[in-house]
Amino acid sequence: MKKYETFRHNPCENCRIGISRRIFLKQCGHMMTAAGTGLVFAGSQSCSPSSSGGQANVRVGLVSVTAPPEWNVWPYVNFDYKTRKAEILNELQSSCPGIEFVPLSVQGEPDVEIPKVQNLAGQVDGLLVSVLCTNWGLTTALFPAIGELKIPTVFVDEPYAGSGVFLCHGAKAIRQGAEVVMLSTCRFQDVVDVARCFSGLGKPGASLESFTSEAERVRKSNFAAPGDLSCLDDPIRPADVREVLRRLEDTKILRVISEKGDPYKVFGATVEPVSFDEINAAYKNVAPDKAALWADRWIEEAGEVVEPTREDILDSGAVYLAMMDILAARGAQAITMDCLGGFYSGKLPGYPCLGFRQMNDDGHVSGTCEAQIQDMLAMLISRYMFDRASFASDPVLDTSTNRIIYAHCVAPTKMLGPDGPSNPFLIRSHAEDGKGAAIQSLLPTGYMTTSFRFDGTHQSMVIHQAKAVDNVDEPKACRTKLAAEVKGDIEKLFYEWDRFSWHRLTVYGDVQEPIEELAKALKMDVIREA
Repeated sequence: MKKYETFRHNPCENCRIGISRRIFLKQCGHMMTAAGTGLVFAGSQSCSPSSSGGQANVRVGLVSVTAPPEWNVWPYVNFDYKTRKAEILNELQSSCPGIEFVPLSVQGEPDVEIPKVQNLAGQVDGLLVSVLCTNWGLTTALFPAIGELKIPTVFVDEPYAGSGVFLCHGAKAIRQGAEVVMLSTCRFQDVVDVARCFSGLGKPGASLESFTSEAERVRKSNFAAPGDLSCLDDPIRPADVREVLRRLEDTKILRVISEKGDPYKVFGATVEPVSFDEINAAYKNVAPDKAALWADRWIEEAGEVVEPTREDILDSGAVYLAMMDILAARGAQAITMDCLGGFYSGKLPGYPCLGFRQMNDDGHVSGTCEAQIQDMLAMLISRYMFDRASFASDPVLDTSTNRIIYAHCVAPTKMLGPDGPSNPFLIRSHAEDGKGAAIQSLLPTGYMTTSFRFDGTHQSMVIHQAKAVDNVDEPKACRTKLAAEVKGDIEKLFYEWDRFSWHRLTVYGDVQEPIEELAKALKMDVIREA
């Protein structure tokens, strides 16, 4: 195992890098460029707090969306929601004179929690909804219900905690006509600045429209100025679209899920369901010494093994060999599985993260998690068109740095092709539950990246580009976190998550045009989301 140096910090202080730059440069060589140390922000123009001599004349409901601590969701299992809620409340109360914040925490079933929020809305002038976790079941109904209240409302993402439900359901509420302000930033002063706008509700003539307009003005005034988008040279010669389509027609994707089903076609590729029983049978047939060879190889290659035991890594090695055996037996080129459902139910003996990393680095077959066929199709297109691995992620937006952060516990370490250089990585536990073996890949910076996803239901594709600039080290959320400077308007990035879901598939390279050409050949509408 290589000696690797890290340091701990508060990554949400402008989402600074969490890996020693000296060691990172040394190990990555020409793949890395030093990110600039200075950050430039647009001038903050906050709403003036009311001058009431300390007497509150506006009441705002502070709704905290949480989850039972034992849930394996972002930010992570057993997160201290109580302390974080108190910190937010104290900061807002001390920074917003003239405003009384009335706290309410929700985490249960929608039919229980929504009436609580509706009752609170009848007693206050506005709502600030602080999204502290990815509680999908609750927010699916809660966000639209809040939008229907027609009360001044701000949705605030807690970065690396509530980002998925914030983006998807906030975008949905807005598409349904709600006048809500969406705030996603790693700088809490931005939240304070917008929260102070509630003070205007105590003035004559105040309205939902006037509040929303002023809060949006303040929100956007705190956006970071665009950074330097010049990138390292990265020539790519894409394959012909017709060749890519032909290869898709010859492709078989294995989808490992609990439910039974019949094979079906997507973009010409065949999707074939596989049971966890088949995975387990193959796992039991793996020779322990062969699993140990892979475990020892990965341990040696890693910069550091942080949480997992050797037994965890041995399990991952056996799962990898089991997947490879099934791919060969079925004549398949790709595999995706409901790894979380399988692991939590005891149907999957170890996480496949390290195995997926190996597949994608080698370039012979492809693997990705969560049984997401749309991710797998994008991954195959990246491979067939550019001969490059790609990174399926759960993105986070940070307007204070004009960055999108792509986060997941599965990532390649050869983003520039199977014959290209490898970047450093750490072997970590899976982030949400702290179990098993996953990967923190320290991805190369200085390159342009292209991220996209398909929506087969509406025959459309969404796409954006960003320059890779940092690797974020943060205990919340998934292990690998690539921060990238958005090319275009980060404001536009808030509004397509309800139609295309949370994931995006990122490939290194300035390859937006060839991907769009392929989408048009598939008769898909193209949406440039930034």
